[in-house]
Parts: sequence; structure tokens; C-alpha cells
Amino acid sequence: MRATFRVFLGIFVAALSVSAQGQLQVDKTSIGGTVVNSATGKPEAGVWVIAETKLGVPFRKIVVTDDQGRFLVPDLPAASYDMWVRGYGLKDSAKTKAERGAQVKLQVADAATPQEAAKIYPAAYWTSLIHAPSKEDLPAEYKSQEHWLAALRGGCNQCHQLGMPTMRGFTTPDLWDFYIKKNGGMSGAANRLGRELLENALADWARRIKAGEVPPAPPRPTGIERNFVVTQWDWAAPDSFIHDNISTDKRNPTLYASGIVYGADRAGGGRLWALDPVKNTLEMFPVQGRTTAGLDRNIDYYHNGDTGEDGGGRGARQPGSWMPSPHNPMLNEKGELWMTQPVRPPGPENNPKWSASTVALDVNDPAAKEIAAKALTSRSHGMQLGYFDTKTHKFVGVDTSYNTHHLQFDWQGRIWSDGDVLGMLDTTKIDRNNVEGTEAAAQKAWMRVDTTTGKVIPTTGYATGVNPVDGTIWVPVPTVDGPQNKIYMLDPKTNKYTDYPLPPPGRLAHGVDFSTDGNVWFSAGSGHLGRIDRKTGTFTYWELPGAKFAGTGKETGSTEYPYFMWVDQFDTLGMGKNTVIVTGTTSDSMLIFNPKTEAWTVFRLPYPLPFYTRGLDGRIDNANAGWKGRGIWTSYNSYLPKFTETKLGYLNHIQYRPNPLAN
Repeated sequence: MRATFRVFLGIFVAALSVSAQGQLQVDKTSIGGTVVNSATGKPEAGVWVIAETKLGVPFRKIVVTDDQGRFLVPDLPAASYDMWVRGYGLKDSAKTKAERGAQVKLQVADAATPQEAAKIYPAAYWTSLIHAPSKEDLPAEYKSQEHWLAALRGGCNQCHQLGMPTMRGFTTPDLWDFYIKKNGGMSGAANRLGRELLENALADWARRIKAGEVPPAPPRPTGIERNFVVTQWDWAAPDSFIHDNISTDKRNPTLYASGIVYGADRAGGGRLWALDPVKNTLEMFPVQGRTTAGLDRNIDYYHNGDTGEDGGGRGARQPGSWMPSPHNPMLNEKGELWMTQPVRPPGPENNPKWSASTVALDVNDPAAKEIAAKALTSRSHGMQLGYFDTKTHKFVGVDTSYNTHHLQFDWQGRIWSDGDVLGMLDTTKIDRNNVEGTEAAAQKAWMRVDTTTGKVIPTTGYATGVNPVDGTIWVPVPTVDGPQNKIYMLDPKTNKYTDYPLPPPGRLAHGVDFSTDGNVWFSAGSGHLGRIDRKTGTFTYWELPGAKFAGTGKETGSTEYPYFMWVDQFDTLGMGKNTVIVTGTTSDSMLIFNPKTEAWTVFRLPYPLPFYTRGLDGRIDNANAGWKGRGIWTSYNSYLPKFTETKLGYLNHIQYRPNPLAN
């Protein structure tokens, strides 16, 4: 009897769901309608409808059609809108003018050729056409084609999508060599991969594309993948490099509800952008350091960047010069927006006099501490810490004995950051009225020394995570092979480190976060999502969705290169607590993983392309407002937004509604 009731209840709930989607209800603040194929008159399911206008900044909303080709764009600000359609297998439609409250019929045509259809395919699909050199031709350090392909993804996708349109147009090795030498990081990666081998492989790839070769077609959104709504604002400047955005305190995502979203711009002399998503307005604040000595706001970040190399562009970096270029902003509960940023010139001669006193080790050995202190004080630290007071709009610099990169708050108000060492700053010990007098005692440079060899063991990494269950600190090390292909952990309670070498097929751990049970999740540049069971230390891998390199099997993951990943511990998106979101950095997507069902949902951003994202956060604006009161925030985070379809970077608020027509 109970089983019969459950079956009846299931049928009843399903019927209600169908009924809820059955009628298109367009209110005075929405636009709805249908999308049909102009040749057949049939509805187009799983295609994107884009409504765009100009408010304080360029503004868009993007939705997906249901099985019957119907769409509903909800909650549009007062304006007239241009409506158009994009979808796999189709040619972009013409634009149709529409007013709020209208129902419109949009027509779209099939793409004339496979090449025309493929223009909007994600870059990672184009990357899948690259042919790896034969094993016999690889440099000696590469054990297999899989090994080389992992290094290719890690070396070539750090700053942009390898498969983006601009990149796949260089048809000769000489052209590749010319552009690769423009950036020290790219040039170093080419040397490691075998420059001539790499440039020949990429030229062959581009020639085959020019001759008409296209990748396999990605699937259109299906099922719950059609339930996403994107609100989008263009922001910043044509030369901006917004590395990250932040909307709330990640430890408490109900803070700053409906408030400003900030973007840290590493170019333009160092800028902080502030978008008001309610008023649709944008402000810019030039980032300030402590001193003007050596300050140069005209440095060409794109050619100098993190490498310090002069690629021959405008404003080449002079020795000792610097600009207050911000990185990885994080909000705390005090209204302080903390960032890793330069606050004074680089160079060992400018390191704080008190640097040696901050060394922290896992052993009580004066000789080891002396070795560590000598190594620390001899390094050039180009990035320190600082915060922007969101109430007074003042910047405050905090010097550090260590180089910083990404930062993460723990629940005691301490900032942990990766860089040349694992750094820690206790913000509760910083006197805001006497920062320079209190910063030394508030920080530690966590290092490791091999007492048998007298050598410093690297504590570098890429990203820092704080386990919400036990407070341990985890750092992924993005190395393709060898003993540094690992994630390491520091337990601040015991001062002990534990290394977790990545077993195959994992390579290049490049982001880390935690579910509320304390399990460790990480993204890997080998095209995988990984998990470490905190109790057993057991690794589990899942291949990321998407295309694969031709001729490769289970030993090689997808061609995706995930820059970061994030666990939605507080259900800010509405897909359930502990939903895992991997940034589909090279496939214009968010790859959403349900740990309970081990099923993937692919959120694809269709416009503007490319969508290169590094990080994300989620905010709950109103817990009682259903899907409309929550969502995640992410932005275009690559160099040179002039290569995007709109020639600007953009910020996205991604929300998940119950069905494609929910309002």
C-alpha cells in the first residue's frame, strides 16, 4: 500500500511539474516566446536566447529554450531589448526588438556548413584536434603522449584558451615562434615541451583547421541544463585583466546581500572595479601601495606579467619598478576587501628587516631555521597584502616577509596564502591605526627544511584551502610529474606537514576546496576532478566532461583545463549543499558535479566568447526568495578582452531555476 502511494505521489508531482511548465506566463518585467527553425518551422530546443540592452553599462540576460522551443527571460530592468538566438548547429539569428511584457517569435536558420557551425564550439573542442607527437619523438623527460599532453594543457592554457579563434590561425612554426616569444611564461613552456616539436604540432593543427577540419559537435543543453538564467554586465576597460571577482565573505555568503561585486584588475596600473548589480552602475578605484618609490603605472602587464620579462611591448618594466597590481580579492565580515598586491618595490634589498623572525618550521632546530631564514630573506617578493575599506574607499598596504599569490581566510581571521612559501597573516593582530608597527608579529612564513641535506623543501603551490572540519591547510602543487606532483597539508595545531602525491591519472592539481564532511576536492590539469577521502587518504578521480584528444583512452582525461574549482558548501546556487563546481576554463563552461549521484551537469555560457574564468563565489541575497534570492558570480578572467566578441570583459550572475519557464 505504501509503495503504491509513493508511485501515485511521484506521478502527481511529475504532473504538477509538467503543468507548471505547460503555460508560458509573461509578466510586465519579462519577455517570452518561441524559437523556430526558419526552414522547417519546427521548434528549436536547447538553444540560447539572448536579451541585450544598454543601462549604466551594457547589460544582457541569457536563457535556454525548452523541449517546445519556448523561452522566458525574467526580471528585466526597464528598457527596450534586442533579442537573438545562438545554438549549436545554427547560424546566429538576426536581432528582434522587444519590450517587456511581450511574447515574440524568433526565427533561426541552420548553419550553412560544418565550418560555420563550429565557429561557436568551445575552445577545448578545437584543442582536441591537436595531434600529439609520437612517443619516440618526445623529449626524454616525457614518458608518454599522455604525459606530454598534460604538460601542453598546463603550459598553454594558463593565460588564455589554446583553442580560441586567434590561436588556431597560426599556420607556420615561425608564426608560432614569434608569438610564443612575446611572453616569458609561454616561451619557457615551449622550451620544456620541446620548442620545435611543439611549434610543428601546432602549425599542423592550424593548417588542418584552415583546410576545413572541425571538431565533434558539443551537445546542446538538455534536462536541467536548460534551467540556468544568466544576468550579465560588461565591465572594466578594453585593456583590463580582471583576475578574480568577489561578492561576499566565502565563510558567510549571506553577507553583503544584493551588494557591490568587485573585480581585481591587474592591468591599467592596478585597478579595483565595483559593479552595483541593482543600480547597474560601475566605479573604478586605482589601487594604492605604501610608497611611490619605483612606482610605474604604465608597465605593460601583458608582456611583463608575473614573469618580469620584457616582451618588447609598451612601457617595458625597469629593474625595481612596480605597480600595485591586485590579485585574488576576498571580503571579510568587517567590510574589508583583502587582496594579494604589491605595496612597495620588489627586490631582496626591500624585504622587511624583520623577515627572518617570521620563519615557522615543523621542527625545533636552530640550524634549520637559519637555513630557512637565509633563503627567505634572499628572495625578491613582488606581491604582499593589502585591503580596501569598502566604507571609506581607502587602501591599506600590509608588508609581508613572503611572496603572496592567492589568499584564503580561515575561521579565526587568519589569511593563508600560497606563493614562494605558505604564508599566514593573523588579521586580528593587525592594529588598523598602526599597521606597520603590528604587521611583523601578526605573520608567519611556513617553510620546510630537510635537516639531512640542509636544503629547503619547496612549499610553493597554486591556491590555498582551509578545511572547514579540522582547520588544516591544503595546497595543490601544479606539477606535471615527479615528487612535486602532489597536494600537501599543514596542520596548524601540530605544525606537521603531510604530502599526498597524486596517483595516476592525476597531474597538475590546480585548485582545492572541501565538502562539509572534510573531504578534499581538487581540479587537475590532466582533465580530471579528484577527491581525497580525509579519513583514509584514498584518491578517487572523475574524468571531466567534453572532448578528448584523438586516439587517447582512459589514461588521458578530457581536453578541458580547469583553472580552479569550488564546493558550494552553503547551497548558494540551489543545486544542493556540497555541489562541486569545476571551472570549465577552456570550454566556456561550469562543470557541475553532484557527489551523491556522481552525475555531471554542464552549464555553458554561449556569449560573449571566449568565456575564460579562473574562480567564482556564491551569494545568498534572500534565503526566502527561492531561486531568485541566490546565485553564483563569475567573470571573464583572461588577458586582453579585446579578443572577446564584445571587446570587453564581463561579469555573470548565474542562477538555477526549477524549469526553463520559471518566473
